[in-house]
Amino acid sequence: MKNLLRSVVIAVIVFAASHANAQISAGAGVVFGSDINNIGFSINGKYAFNETWAAAPSFTFFLKKDNVSWSVLDLDANYQITTIDNVGGLYAIGGLNMTFWKVDFGKAFEDFFGSDATSTGSDVGVNLGIGLDVPLTEQLVLAPEAKYTFGGANFFRIGVKLLYAF
Repeated sequence: MKNLLRSVVIAVIVFAASHANAQISAGAGVVFGSDINNIGFSINGKYAFNETWAAAPSFTFFLKKDNVSWSVLDLDANYQITTIDNVGGLYAIGGLNMTFWKVDFGKAFEDFFGSDATSTGSDVGVNLGIGLDVPLTEQLVLAPEAKYTFGGANFFRIGVKLLYAF
């Protein structure tokens, strides 16, 4: 039992040491969704495992339009394709998408239904896209992205995010 515990502790230390050079970034962005047909605001994170791979989760809330509210949770991975001289790094985007929606007519149909008319739902999909990291300073990166979500909710998104590296 002692040997197993010692092995686990050593494995955790080696894993942590190998990922000590990982860079964490966080920031905000603006997005336009095609079938949602509205602008959204996103909160973004990025955890760079190495120079090639990064985890990039984000949450986007779209403005309410036509009594419908949309929000999107993306659990993406970025793969660095190439570096473009004097511009930045071109990367591929792939990952899991969860789209949440709510239709709320408020009190407009209260007499007919006997209560507020609301409906909610969610869809799961897959993201595929492309982005570009454009360094503004040593710690600030501007990242325009374009991605398409396949699955229960199919839509194209184009946007830009500003990330601060810690």
